Amino acid sequence: MVSPRSNATSPASPGAAAPGDVAIRVSHLSKSYRIWSDPAARLKAPLLSGLSRLIPADLPARKRLQARADGYVRDFHALRDCSFEVKKGETFGIVGYNGAGKSTLLQLVAGTLTPTSGEVEVHGRIAALLELGSGFDPNFTGVENVFLNGSILGLSDREIRSRFDEIADFADIGDFIHQPVRTYSSGMMMRLAFAISVCVEPQILIVDEALAVGDNYFVNKCFHRLGELKARGVTILFVSHSAATVTSLCSRALLLDHGGVLMLGEAEQVVNRYNQLVREKQSADVQRLSQPAPAPVAGAATAVEGRRLGRSEFVPDPELEKRCRTTRFGNGAARVVRVRLEDTAGQERGEFLHGQNVVIKFFCEFHEDVEEMVVGYFCRTDTGINLTGTNTRLEGIRLPRQAAGSRAVMLFHTTLPVRPGIYSISVSLTGRRAADAEKSTIDWADLAASFSVRLAPDQPAFEQQLLIPHDFELLAVE
Repeated sequence: MVSPRSNATSPASPGAAAPGDVAIRVSHLSKSYRIWSDPAARLKAPLLSGLSRLIPADLPARKRLQARADGYVRDFHALRDCSFEVKKGETFGIVGYNGAGKSTLLQLVAGTLTPTSGEVEVHGRIAALLELGSGFDPNFTGVENVFLNGSILGLSDREIRSRFDEIADFADIGDFIHQPVRTYSSGMMMRLAFAISVCVEPQILIVDEALAVGDNYFVNKCFHRLGELKARGVTILFVSHSAATVTSLCSRALLLDHGGVLMLGEAEQVVNRYNQLVREKQSADVQRLSQPAPAPVAGAATAVEGRRLGRSEFVPDPELEKRCRTTRFGNGAARVVRVRLEDTAGQERGEFLHGQNVVIKFFCEFHEDVEEMVVGYFCRTDTGINLTGTNTRLEGIRLPRQAAGSRAVMLFHTTLPVRPGIYSISVSLTGRRAADAEKSTIDWADLAASFSVRLAPDQPAFEQQLLIPHDFELLAVE
């Protein structure tokens, strides 16, 4: 999970950035593995090869014996002649298919693998979030692994203790932090690994696709922290299959294909090339994009008042306050105490299909009289981009006065024409308290809820963030 690297020095290549500006320099890096045909081949190949050298070079038997030895083994080139530089403070993306060499490259940079040829030059303390569980001793508790990884990074016990509360709070795995890591789920292991990586004040942070196993809320929390580290000037090396994430986070990117560098440049251009490869390999899906998308159902947001709810149906979410404690503000005249996402059958869900109808419910408690209230929300991507949203003023809805001590549930009916991924809901209440002359923010809460979207088996893949339904006509010309 975390690994220190000693700073290497080597002559700068012509046209390279000044040494003081470079965090990572990779020069002609290659990594290959010997693949044996069967376990016994490890013995047979060197034995036959040794015997062949006892035969005179001009005899055909030597060539036949050596050819037989060579047949027991082959070389697999996980990475071929890779070169690039990452400047200090830069967020650098790496994209490519599974097996392209991304994880191998990260492990070479982190120092957990030794290159076959070439070199890696690193300037700064590295924290690396690689494969789940790497760097953890499964028999140690979470607490013991925090100190183990901190010491690997060169931190003293005192420094680790000063950061421990922050690590435990960010990981948020409760009493499990005192249990052996072997008892953790993959999600819990990722929580602790990421917490250690981002809380030890790294100068260089390496993040592999490990975030894919996290729950929706924690993944959003991780991307918020990545944004904070980026703003502080931490160098980030980021691997993801999400093209939108790479484009939004990274300034430059590298495209790997079959272990080689296919493209190096601006993140958007590299991602476009990667998307082109996706289209070429999934031509069947691209052809099905011509099928009409599900038509959106007319929203019911104008239905201001519906049936009355019983008190037993108004259930606050005790975790909401905890999730939003650092992303919430307002004058407190009212409070959103629960955000619930349902399908049209009224079932609460954390995952929806692309194009599926969804009901977003805001459970609100009013501590003061509130007039001229406006309720709204943003739907954001896992990188914090505002994707869509609305409010009652935009929808032409005028809400009645809400009295102190009352409760209400407000519903937005909509659809989800978004690409597969993880999304969050941020909620906003504005209005005028009885004692105020002007309207103000009553409650604003980011990350109030999270959900994911996936494609149904018969739905075609698409690259756009939003797939808006269209009508199409073909007009013949006489």
